[in-house]
Amino acid sequence: MDQQPTLRTLLGRRDLHLRLVGEEAALPAGALDLPLRWVHNSDLTDPTPFLTDDLALLTTGTQLADDGAAGTLAYVRRLVDRGVVALGFGTEVQRSGIPAELAAACASASLPLFEVPYGTPFLAVARAHAEAIAAQTYARRTWALETQRALSVAALRPQGLESTLTELSRRLGCWVGMYDAA
Repeated sequence: MDQQPTLRTLLGRRDLHLRLVGEEAALPAGALDLPLRWVHNSDLTDPTPFLTDDLALLTTGTQLADDGAAGTLAYVRRLVDRGVVALGFGTEVQRSGIPAELAAACASASLPLFEVPYGTPFLAVARAHAEAIAAQTYARRTWALETQRALSVAALRPQGLESTLTELSRRLGCWVGMYDAA
């Protein structure tokens, strides 16, 4: 059964041309493999009241215009404290490249930062992630329906209880046992 989409899944979409800024080794172990609930965009100075945990935030950086390094670090810390798991920066929209203060702030806060190139609309990034969530949901439901059918068929076999437990063990990929009150 498929796992929930992650930042690694999103960065792996070649059609989006997203690029991780910095080295993965500099991030906490598994930072790119955390479940990514959603992708949202905002250029608000403080978008945290409108965000949920486990999302990637996309921005063009207009809110960072005059903040300097301290203001940028405060912005990134607010995102991390809110539960944002990654920040995507749209380059060549408001600024050329990714501001050094932003890259340093993200590195300091251990927040993965990735570049969203000018030719990749934020909507395309959000849509790609929504499609990954939909595919994962479909796969989970398909697995559940197929498993339910297989268990029903197993229950109809001679020694149905043993057949059902064997089939369940095979489907779950682990040992399965059954106990009674005695």
